[in-house]
Amino acid sequence: MKNLLLAIQTRLQEIDGLRDADVFLSPDRDLVPAGQKFPCIGIKDGAVDVAHLPGEVEELTLPVEIYVYEQLIKVDTSIVSLHDLAASVQSQLADEIDGYVKDVDHGNESAIMLLYRQGGMLMRKTVFYQYIKEA
Repeated sequence: MKNLLLAIQTRLQEIDGLRDADVFLSPDRDLVPAGQKFPCIGIKDGAVDVAHLPGEVEELTLPVEIYVYEQLIKVDTSIVSLHDLAASVQSQLADEIDGYVKDVDHGNESAIMLLYRQGGMLMRKTVFYQYIKEA
């Protein structure tokens, strides 16, 4: 899982307009590092499922959630910006990552959620991926 998360982070750091520090690994969807600039992207691992296949092969299912954050300043502009960034995430992760195969149901998106934090409100949109790897 560690290598997959780091590979995703590297891919997402290539999105125009984001600094490397704007793409971070996150332990929780509601946790945005203090002092973080916006927009930004958080990456979180999910529970790994191990299936034992014939021939002593293990198939790992590795779910990953990508959180896209934007400050809620001007509603229309902020919502459009959040959707644009989510589309950039989809574009950057459209190709396979070496050694990992995306499941058929990759790239589903949540509705926008509001987060309240000191200094203003944030919007979050989640993009869900599921990767499979044989071990």
